[in-house]
Amino acid sequence: MNFYPDRNPNPVFTMGLNGRLEYSNSAADGVMELCGGQHNLKVYLKSFVDFATLAIQTKTVAEKTFHIKDCHFNFIFCPRDNEDLVDIFGTDISNTVKYQTYLAVINAFSIALLEARTEDDVARTIVSQAIARLHFVDCVVFLVDRQEQLLKQKAAHGPKKPGTLRKNIKDPISLKFGQGIVGATAIEKKTIVVGDTSKDSRYVLDDAPRLSEIAVPIMVGDEVIGVIDSEHPEKNYFTKEDTNILEAIASIAATSIERSRTIQEIGYTEAKYQNFVKNAFGGLYIHRNGVFEYVNDQFCKMIGYTSEEFLSSDFDTLRLIIHADQRAVQAIEARKLGDYSQKSYQLEVKTKNGESRHLVINTCILEDEKGYFTLGIALDITETIQSRDQLEEVIVSLEKKSEELNEFAHIASHNLRAPVANLIGLLDHYDHENPADSTNKVILDKFSKTVDKLNLTLEDMHQVLRVRAKEPMEFNIINLNDAVESVKLQLSEIIRTTKFQIQTNFEVENIKYEKSHLDNLFLNLISNAIKYRREEVDPIIQIHASLSNNLVKLVFKDNGLGIDLNKHGKNLFGMYKRFHSDTEGKGLGLYLVKKQLTSQGGSISIESKPNYGTCFTAILVNK
Repeated sequence: MNFYPDRNPNPVFTMGLNGRLEYSNSAADGVMELCGGQHNLKVYLKSFVDFATLAIQTKTVAEKTFHIKDCHFNFIFCPRDNEDLVDIFGTDISNTVKYQTYLAVINAFSIALLEARTEDDVARTIVSQAIARLHFVDCVVFLVDRQEQLLKQKAAHGPKKPGTLRKNIKDPISLKFGQGIVGATAIEKKTIVVGDTSKDSRYVLDDAPRLSEIAVPIMVGDEVIGVIDSEHPEKNYFTKEDTNILEAIASIAATSIERSRTIQEIGYTEAKYQNFVKNAFGGLYIHRNGVFEYVNDQFCKMIGYTSEEFLSSDFDTLRLIIHADQRAVQAIEARKLGDYSQKSYQLEVKTKNGESRHLVINTCILEDEKGYFTLGIALDITETIQSRDQLEEVIVSLEKKSEELNEFAHIASHNLRAPVANLIGLLDHYDHENPADSTNKVILDKFSKTVDKLNLTLEDMHQVLRVRAKEPMEFNIINLNDAVESVKLQLSEIIRTTKFQIQTNFEVENIKYEKSHLDNLFLNLISNAIKYRREEVDPIIQIHASLSNNLVKLVFKDNGLGIDLNKHGKNLFGMYKRFHSDTEGKGLGLYLVKKQLTSQGGSISIESKPNYGTCFTAILVNK
């Protein structure tokens, strides 16, 4: 032999016919010890002896791999030419076989995980497609219950494997973080290998005691989501290679669990989205390049078209719009200029059956793989607008009624003051000690006439109330001279005592107008002329009437105190405005006169100068 077999680290045998061992080096002796001795080599590997004998007989070099206990050896059989001997050179290929096995396990495990949809599916795949192929006697997969923060057994290989497919594991247990070697792994976030569990206080007995344990964390990022735990009855059983393969399996499982979680979350999100879209309070739509890409049921109900009609390529969106508010126009222009910010505006649209609906539209521009599109939310505010319009009408009506009520109260106070003052003046001249006195008879006669006029005034005010109650106003033919005489009667006493003169020049004597308004005009302007007279001149008012194009022009010109228009002109017809502090009055007359004139399409203007009198020009529409 031209080699040094004793120095060879690999096993070397020389064998004769029928398995007669002629030589073995120390490494070969180790192989025989695995078999329990030379005799057992023949028994344990009978095919080994048969293969050696065949090589001697055929004088042919041959190669074969043998599995001896947990080891794998590759042997080359080299027969000698002139002797019935064969030299056998062995190589321990256990690691190579193990790595090949690991690669096969990883490959099969990775393929199987493609079918896993849930975390429990991943746990079952770990034990069925990985651990079972590694020939471990026991393995349990724990997964973290995120709500309870417990490590729960989900799948098993070995004694805890269930006998029925209805269960993942027999008699599952749960561990807290930090409890047992599994719980310690979850806390420390690293693999823990225990060679003798009988000496480790952390060991938790499950179905049966075992002396070796390895626990490998399954992690997503920095979060522990589970633990792969394996036990073996022999001490110091688990090797570095076992750690490597289990950590590789844990890493792949973590990716799969993360994927399943993502799929579940996407499913939950999609379900929530679909539920939201289906039950959304408003209409939702997606619009791109002038056509609808999506509409929800609520949007269809609002407008009346089906989703198929909306999504048709020839559906004309613009035909829906009746009116767009200013913000909608601005939004459209802004979009053309590349403004993709959120926009809100109102549209009046026409439904399929021709009804008009008012919508509030909120839009934003989003982008996907196809490009930009508009996401819109539409709310139907038709009833709200109708209610608002009705409310505004009621408010306007109430404000008008309130204003008319105040006006009526002021008219009542103002128009009753003159006849009441006349009555008081008459009573002052009444001689109570001589009831039969002729003067008293005149006073009583005027008193009676004034009371009658007061009653007529109340009747007129009642008529105003009827008008305010939405009854049509009565426009009758009124004689202007009669209107003047009516005022003279109401103001007879003050006219007598002040020697006030009323001169008339009526080119037109009869007009068609509302009597209470006309009486109020004459009463206010004549009584104001008396009230604001100058003591140093004979007080007089001149009233002129003319008709032109159905408009009656009444001019009241007096020679009284006059008004400084530069100072008071802007406030002349305002409520409660008075311009002479030394006279009585509430400052309502001119305000009420103008309100009544303008309500019938007329107007009033003034020319005045202090100490030169005043001239009012009233324009009445002859009905």
